[in-house]
Amino acid sequence: MLKAEGSTLAAHPAASAGPIERTRAHRWVIVASLFLFMLINFADKAVLGLVAIPLMHDMQLSHAQFGLVGSAFFVLFSLSGIAIGLIADRLSMKWLLAVLALTWAGAQLPLAWPTSFSILLLCRILLGAGEGPASPLALHVVYTWFDDHERNLPTAIVQQGATAGVVIAGPLLTYIAQRWHWHATFLTLGVVGGVWTLLWLCVGKTGSRQRSAALRRASAPGAPRVRYRVLLSDRTVIGVMLQCFVGYAVIAIGFTWVPAYFRLGLDFPATQAGWLFAAQVATQIPVGIALAVFSHRLIKRGVPTRRARGAMISSACVVSGLAYCVLFLGMPPFVKVALMGLASALAVQTFTFGPMLVAEVAPPGQRGALLAITNSIITTAGLIGPFAMGKLLGTASGAHGYETGFALTGLLLLIVGTTGFLLLDPQRSRRRLGASA
Repeated sequence: MLKAEGSTLAAHPAASAGPIERTRAHRWVIVASLFLFMLINFADKAVLGLVAIPLMHDMQLSHAQFGLVGSAFFVLFSLSGIAIGLIADRLSMKWLLAVLALTWAGAQLPLAWPTSFSILLLCRILLGAGEGPASPLALHVVYTWFDDHERNLPTAIVQQGATAGVVIAGPLLTYIAQRWHWHATFLTLGVVGGVWTLLWLCVGKTGSRQRSAALRRASAPGAPRVRYRVLLSDRTVIGVMLQCFVGYAVIAIGFTWVPAYFRLGLDFPATQAGWLFAAQVATQIPVGIALAVFSHRLIKRGVPTRRARGAMISSACVVSGLAYCVLFLGMPPFVKVALMGLASALAVQTFTFGPMLVAEVAPPGQRGALLAITNSIITTAGLIGPFAMGKLLGTASGAHGYETGFALTGLLLLIVGTTGFLLLDPQRSRRRLGASA
């Protein structure tokens, strides 16, 4: 019987080729769906900064209060990421991501009508709780479809969904706020989140049957595991967390304060500020794709990922830090916008290369949890950054106050970029962690 079955498959290779081709096609459908997932994720984050001025005016909020609202998003962000991450490998990713997206939609809808400061805070806290596990779980789903040497491009595409979310949200939500009211922007995002959930329930699932079975075996109680204390103390994991911590501070400050900086610090009108913010963020897409493709080619040539991923992202952090630091020089406003575009485009690539480095060293059965735990630690920067910038602006007004905050961020990028050259070594980390399993 076994021989006959083997003969049948050999005689009809197309019978096995068809499902393989459909699987290869469907994994890119998954990538596209998760690109949209991250697009909505970051549009939800960006909306607060885009409507900052009318919202502060209507609700009579001070800079410190608005900074508190920006930081409130991160109150449960990290805790939610850790809690969901620890059980993610035992849950259905299809339903888990659907629940997260519905949570985002539910957090936006109360702000579609006049509300109080307390409700605004609670909605941002709920949104943060829903978005805390989002990025690592989306990448975990991608990694069930792609092996390590294939992950650069799909990772970059999914992560660029975050950039596309801000690029689209900048002009579109600014237009909606001016055409109707800032409340309408939250209604729009709530509806979009519900639509994506329906789409995901139709197409979403994890990787191939064989790869999923391997992950189940790796997650089984008797499978070799490494203590999380050992994983989190690994040099590569520490290097990733340091770089991504500062990279996320760039993201959080950018969403909360950069549109206001363009308007109040550089004196751009509201519509132009929205487009400039979108254009600045748009530079992240070609930069991200270019670095991912270049890194992929290096890996195909046999260059170790210590250089193809670790050294590359460390160099990006150093250049980003220098760009932020020179904002203090007397330059025209458009040059400052361009410098900030370059700096942020390079800094956020920590969230493309960092998860790949963590996934490379993590045991397969603990990958989802480690991605979520490290992401949760990293994103505590969002709790600190917006509030710290708000306090700084309370003592230093105008463009100088904003640029002081950006320069301090640049200094941190220089430090973590230099440190990354010493710490990021996934080959050495795999040997060490393999011995600890």
